[in-house]
Amino acid sequence: MHPEIENYLSHLYPLLAQRGIEILWHKEIAYGIQLKLSRDIDSANLNIYYGKKGLSTLVGGSKDSALKQEIGRLVGNIHSEPASPALHHWHYWIGSDECGKGDYFGPLVLSAFYLKQEQVPELRQLGTVDSKRLNDTKLKTIAESIYRSFPGQCQALIISPRRYNELISDFKRQNLNLNDLLAWAHSKVISELIAKSQPLEGVIIDQFSKAQKARARLIAKYPRLNIIERTAAERDPAVAAASILARYQFLIAKKNMEKSFGFNFPLGAGANVKKAAQTFVTEQGMNKLGEVAKLHFKTTLALRS
Repeated sequence: MHPEIENYLSHLYPLLAQRGIEILWHKEIAYGIQLKLSRDIDSANLNIYYGKKGLSTLVGGSKDSALKQEIGRLVGNIHSEPASPALHHWHYWIGSDECGKGDYFGPLVLSAFYLKQEQVPELRQLGTVDSKRLNDTKLKTIAESIYRSFPGQCQALIISPRRYNELISDFKRQNLNLNDLLAWAHSKVISELIAKSQPLEGVIIDQFSKAQKARARLIAKYPRLNIIERTAAERDPAVAAASILARYQFLIAKKNMEKSFGFNFPLGAGANVKKAAQTFVTEQGMNKLGEVAKLHFKTTLALRS
């Protein structure tokens, strides 16, 4: 499939999912791909081509089909960015990402996803894009579909606030910082997936520090494995899937924490979070804060001042 078609599909699939349009099947055709689309009892075909004049689309179906008309309007309004150079040319690889690093309340979650090149269209059909482009409802649907469709290819490490606080203290005693903890956690979740993922050509990690500490840890352990740590890695489909799964697990853990403590924990680390933390301490005590929050944040110091 031409890279421009893959780029176009990466924008199209989330829009179809948002509108409740199901992809019944897809097949490669001369110069492109054909999708069979359905919603309720209505159906339509969408052909996407790439030739000498660039990318083009053709929508087929009954002339009275409301779905055909909607898809015609939709594909005409998609303005995809030019295809970026491929991050790699592997056929079997792992992508990893994390969630919760910047949230005062809740766990730190690392996720890794093993992907085969021939599975990329199926993964994209589920609506897999960078998790930051999805609302929580849509993200939950896609994450559960990924787990169902790719059993044994997902791995997660959920570090509770209590364990996180223990780990960050241990790392600080060794003159190490949060980036060292993240590198250790990425290495751990990736290594667990490597142990059950064969064949494997490489690993790509969403970069969180200029020092590329996660890559350094993995190279020391797997010197013959291709390892990339870079920014904006979520445009790789395996990293995009990992980002979705990490946030999904974060949201589940946060919801369970809210049920356990009978308290609504806001995201981030802004003024509303500081206010919520003060209310939590007033209601449940400072000794409970370490069970729900990352104590090394400045928010904690503000509570004690």
